[in-house]
Order: sequence, then C-alpha cells, then structure tokens
Amino acid sequence: MIPIGDDNIQGRGKAVVNWILIGLNVAVFVFIQRFALNDYATVALAAIPSYILSGQRLFTLITSQFTHAGFMHIIGNMLFLAVFGDNVELRIGKLRYILLYLISGTLGMLLQIFAAAMAGGQALQTPLVGASAAISGVLAAYLALFPGNRVLVLLFYFIPTALSAWIVIGFWFVLQVLGGLSGLTSIQSGDTAYYAHIGGFVVAYLWSRNYKKRERERIQARRSGPGSGSADGFYWWIVDDK
Repeated sequence: MIPIGDDNIQGRGKAVVNWILIGLNVAVFVFIQRFALNDYATVALAAIPSYILSGQRLFTLITSQFTHAGFMHIIGNMLFLAVFGDNVELRIGKLRYILLYLISGTLGMLLQIFAAAMAGGQALQTPLVGASAAISGVLAAYLALFPGNRVLVLLFYFIPTALSAWIVIGFWFVLQVLGGLSGLTSIQSGDTAYYAHIGGFVVAYLWSRNYKKRERERIQARRSGPGSGSADGFYWWIVDDK
C-alpha cells in the first residue's frame, strides 16, 4: 500500500516544520550526497554501530536521519512524511514536532545499534542511514492522535482506496515486527533497519498517547471553568488560547 493522501486538519495554518524537514532531507541527498553517488559523504554522515558504541561520532545519530541510500529510499520516506507529518505537526505544535522527529529517530537508531551489537561481526560496521526511524515516530503519533482518519492509498500499487489509519499504519507496523522477528540475519546483511523502525514507533506512540490524554484533560478543564455552561443539550465554553 502506497499512501498518497489523508484527512487533513483545517484552519490551523501551515505545517512549515514538516516541509523544512523534507527540504533538508532532499538538500542533503542532492547537494551533499550527490544523489547517493558520493560514498564518502554518505558514510561520513551515517551512524556506524562500532563508532557509536565506543562513544565516537555521536553526532551521526542526527546526521544519519537526513541521509539516504538511494532514490527509492528517499522518495518512499518523504512520501510518508508528506502525507502523515503535517497533521501531527499542526496537532502538537512545531517545537514538539521537531523533538518528536529527532528523539524518535535517535532512539530508534540506538535500538538498531544495540541489535547490531548483539549480532556482532559485520553488523557493527554497517552504516545506518535514513529518516525511517524518525518517520516511524511520526506514523505512531498519527495513529495515536488520528486513529479514525481515512488514508488514501494505492492498493496493489494502482487502485486508489480509502482505508482507516488503523489499517494502513497498523499493517505497516506488523510488517516491521515480522521483519524484526526474522532475527539477526537481516542485521548482518545490512538489510532494512527493522529495529530502528520499531524503536522509533513505540517511543512516539507511548508519548503521543500521554499527550492526547493531557490534551483531553486541558479541554475538560476549560469546559468546566467559570466561562462555560449548557442549555438544551448544547455545551459552550470560553477558551483563552494565549
């Protein structure tokens, strides 16, 4: 399933940060990686488990999140970010969204590095690149905050179909878990970083569920404040959004 659109939030401005993140990813791919043809630049920005475990090149936990291995890699990641990221940013705010992206990506990378340490051998030298762990966090936040949203996907790559966010994102996450259950073989071969996806997703989902709970509590507090009331089955309240 390829997502191509969703139910967007109306009246909350523009998702500026989301487009900046997309722009940064594309800029790194084009101008620094030279369309992934500059192997030196790609490896220099990648997170290599052996270095991270020895406390070296820790900055690559961030730079690797803006680095991609090829055209299909970046196109797929940016498509998911464009479809799901705007709603999340408009719901939780720009600063929280930046932190969600970077923290999900970093913790996801660290879980993948821990798995590489368990696998040993070549896995410790395999460069890790891609925004997938960070975008996994965005998907998790979307699922927690907008579970009833409809997502337009290309089913079997060519049939436009509207499905629930639970189905689209839930199916995607199940694939990541199944990939992770394939064991340490996929880590040794430098295949998809399933553990990074799982780590970023779980962390962001737990945080987003808590954020949604606190959001409801704030709304309830406003409704029950002095500037509220009810009549004929309708509830009203005055909201100060400073």
